[in-house]
Amino acid sequence: MVGTALAGFGMTNVALAQQASTAQQKTFQIKAQSLAGALTQFGQQSGMQVSVDAAAVRGLSSPGVSGALTISDAAARLLAGSGLSYRVEGGTLVISDRVSNAHNAVPAANGALVLDVINVTGGGNAADLPFETPGSAGHISAEQISRTPPTSVGDMFRPTPGVMAAGNRVGASVDVNIRGLQGQNRVNVMVDGTRQTNNSYRGYRGSRNETYVDPDFIGGIDVSKGPSGGAGGVGAMGGVVNMRTITARDIVTDGQVYGARIKTGLGSNSMSPLDAGSIRLRGDGPDFFNGDAWSGSVAAGVVQDNYEFVAAFSKRKAGNYFAGTKGKATYLNDSMSFKPPFVMPLSPFRPGTEVANTSQDVTSFLTKGKLSWGDGHSLTLGYIYYQNDYGENLETDIDYLYWVPTQNKLSNTKTNTFTSTYKYSPEDGGYIDFTSNLWFSDVRSQSGVAGKLTWNPLSDGKNTATTYGGDASNVSIVDSAIGQFTIRNGVEFVHEQAREKQLFWNPGDVTNPMPVGNNPNGNRLMLSGFNETKLEVNDWLTFAGGLRYDYYEATGKGIAISRYPDKDGVRLNPQASATVTPFDGLQLFGSYVEGWRPPSLRETSSPLPGVIPNPDLRPEVSKNFEFGINVMRDDVLTSGDSLRLKAVWFDNNYDDYILRGRTRSGSYTWTNIEQAEFQGYELSVGYDAGVAYVEGALTSYADINFCNRGVCNGAVGADDYGVVTIPPKYSGTVTAGVRLFEERLSLGGRVYFFGERFGRTTIGKGGTNSATYWPGAAIVDLFGSYKINDNANLDFSVENIADRYYLDPIATSAVPAPGRTFRASLTAKW
Repeated sequence: MVGTALAGFGMTNVALAQQASTAQQKTFQIKAQSLAGALTQFGQQSGMQVSVDAAAVRGLSSPGVSGALTISDAAARLLAGSGLSYRVEGGTLVISDRVSNAHNAVPAANGALVLDVINVTGGGNAADLPFETPGSAGHISAEQISRTPPTSVGDMFRPTPGVMAAGNRVGASVDVNIRGLQGQNRVNVMVDGTRQTNNSYRGYRGSRNETYVDPDFIGGIDVSKGPSGGAGGVGAMGGVVNMRTITARDIVTDGQVYGARIKTGLGSNSMSPLDAGSIRLRGDGPDFFNGDAWSGSVAAGVVQDNYEFVAAFSKRKAGNYFAGTKGKATYLNDSMSFKPPFVMPLSPFRPGTEVANTSQDVTSFLTKGKLSWGDGHSLTLGYIYYQNDYGENLETDIDYLYWVPTQNKLSNTKTNTFTSTYKYSPEDGGYIDFTSNLWFSDVRSQSGVAGKLTWNPLSDGKNTATTYGGDASNVSIVDSAIGQFTIRNGVEFVHEQAREKQLFWNPGDVTNPMPVGNNPNGNRLMLSGFNETKLEVNDWLTFAGGLRYDYYEATGKGIAISRYPDKDGVRLNPQASATVTPFDGLQLFGSYVEGWRPPSLRETSSPLPGVIPNPDLRPEVSKNFEFGINVMRDDVLTSGDSLRLKAVWFDNNYDDYILRGRTRSGSYTWTNIEQAEFQGYELSVGYDAGVAYVEGALTSYADINFCNRGVCNGAVGADDYGVVTIPPKYSGTVTAGVRLFEERLSLGGRVYFFGERFGRTTIGKGGTNSATYWPGAAIVDLFGSYKINDNANLDFSVENIADRYYLDPIATSAVPAPGRTFRASLTAKW
């Protein structure tokens, strides 16, 4: 009797707790859209599971919901006018069709109704976004990043097909290559929607776009390949990458108001760098964990119905790493026409030795606050500070046969980034879903190696890049006799300012001084208006199209104004696509998109002794075709499993492609060629059965060509820094893992593989600069995670377990990657 009474008391308390949970108000921001999409967002924002028969919601629309509401009130508003009913069972919202249930339900013995089998959908997963998008999109989750923490920031991009980090070991920044396009702002790499328009001159290896971010603050990375029709796409025909930093909801546990996170980590294979100028690099690796590579961060947040706030601080330090010991360390060099092929070391940094200038000392701070009020209004403000003292290798030095590996003076970069976002999405506003952003980014660098490339003692390797911009857009949903229209209209602007102290000098004519320096000194303004319209004709057919109107103007500063004439231009870029969904979980899509890249500040206002600006440069125009298939299926082999697959064929053509060429006098300048073409295939696949999972990614290039004056071959681009942007013919990853002991222990491994350089090491006819050579390789990493309790987690990994000696694909110089590296980190939340 006592046991029965206690059990009843406990059940009563559980029921009361569930009622209290559903009675608690939560903040919802769900726009008017299809009912299926609205319910997915409801699951994400409420933390509830949603149980519904897919056939019951097919073709239905929802008016959306906005504001602080209880679970029941929000569900009622989402289902208004649908003819569906709902009930809350614990953490699940069960939705049913009252009419069909009245006819088909079978009375149970106690008089209750037994429903037919219904499908259960979770609260949504950002990792599913690429497989829901009828186009080339990618996503890198925080979980994927934490499995094998990056030694260099660019390591984060390994799981994404078609995306690589170029020159990943030469400094602390990341320079992203998407399907062979990189540099000169062809790819827009953002942090929370902001651009860092910073680049540095690298001598015979060209210039480098540079973006700085602390991986400890990354909450996820979204990738859009090719021209983008929305915000962030102006001037970036290669693609858009947005690295999203953490928010309060990443720190505060669901259902809680306050939360905090502390994370600490240690790494091996690292030693603090020697003094600047040292040439006696160490040949013996460090002790297992010697304290020279560590990281720590703390974050705290609050989440209330109408307010969110988070603040975080991070410190990360690592010394120079050591190269692997196993693998081929030489190759047959045939790049010199005046002598027969000869055996050459792959790099001046030999197997097992210290790789100088790879240290980092990072300090970061982040804060964000969000305020919601009224009928769908919200304002988010954010600030990020980043400071790094790091080693930097100069590619031009390393590529000389006689160069002796030397520890350079450390470089320093500081960034200050401010963001603001205002949203207005009223509860009953099917025509209004408004978003606006305004941001500012300031990057100040002093390079320890840039002074070697300039005749200008005034700059001392310093340069400043200040960028600010903003956008505003609105989404309207309109029902019509031919289907449902989703219409996005918006505007965007970006203003770039690059500054370097320049010396003006001309010994041959003192009345006509020439600017001398490393980096641009000018301004560039880009403006854009865009429209994207989608028509859902029915459940299986969707058409989409859009137009983007782009304008730019570029001006030099100081004496450079008279030497580098102002540039401006305008273009209208169309896009069109079609999507067929034969049945749930399968999409077939095709698209044609045009994009536009006006000349960058480096191409229009860079001084000597680099590449002479060309006032007659034409903007690049991209014309991209793409066809693909998406597969999203659940319960494939076992109950609760999931299969995800995306396969894409792309044919990207770039008219008036800009590269480095030679004038008749022998000087280097920027020039347009007729066309560049990158054609290939991409595959992403994942299968998750709960207890085990496997993920794969593959990129294969079928054709890469540069064409000019009717000739298409590698010689056309021979003078363009050895065509360092060409990726290997194939590359990819395979990741597999298991979850044991009720998912408290996770173990897995990853193989990262790539072929040898797609281009040849031979200098093209008429060229003067060969490409950096790398052989193919397969790198194996192991990783694991143990959940100590609900609030603490231990992560560990062994990267490059075979201790391979290798160069990264798209290495801009012969800097080998790290050898075998052990890492361990402890994360605690409360």
